[in-house]
Amino acid sequence: MHRILALALVFGFAGCVTSNEPKVSREDTQVTRFSARVEAVDQKTRVVTLVDAAGDRATFRADEAVVNLPQVKPGDQVVGELLESLAIEVRNATAEEKAAPESIAELVAAAEPGQKPAGLFVRQAKALYTIESIDKAAGGGTLRDAAGESHFVKVRDPAVLDRVKVGDTVVVTLTEALRLEVVAP
Repeated sequence: MHRILALALVFGFAGCVTSNEPKVSREDTQVTRFSARVEAVDQKTRVVTLVDAAGDRATFRADEAVVNLPQVKPGDQVVGELLESLAIEVRNATAEEKAAPESIAELVAAAEPGQKPAGLFVRQAKALYTIESIDKAAGGGTLRDAAGESHFVKVRDPAVLDRVKVGDTVVVTLTEALRLEVVAP
């Protein structure tokens, strides 16, 4: 199973060099790492109790999809990372994005049978918007979604409003990735 979850991330703003590059782009990402010790595991009921470094307990029932639960023992560590990323680009939409202006893609990977439980779940949601109006005095603009509904959005940097125009396409991508792994102490 993957020990390191690696994603290439681009931050900040990019100028428009060619029609394929974004006029404006921004990506904000947060990674949360966590660890807990397995205090108890009931193989018959699939109930697992975890204790974190602060001594807080969490009890849950392991889903049937956790096929390697028999390898989990008290004292094992559950470690993981949660990555959440939001990318916003003002650019021309691809043919695939135009055909599906709202999409969700998912990827799931799990440990091989007989190994300690481990898994990776990645979900990426993408939506297209069109800039309907720009209001520099209010520090934002109105975006129209694929269903035709309008949403006013404030921008972090008002200078961005000078680099976009009504009719531009805004591509918003939300990525969530969760990696979990049970390791021996």
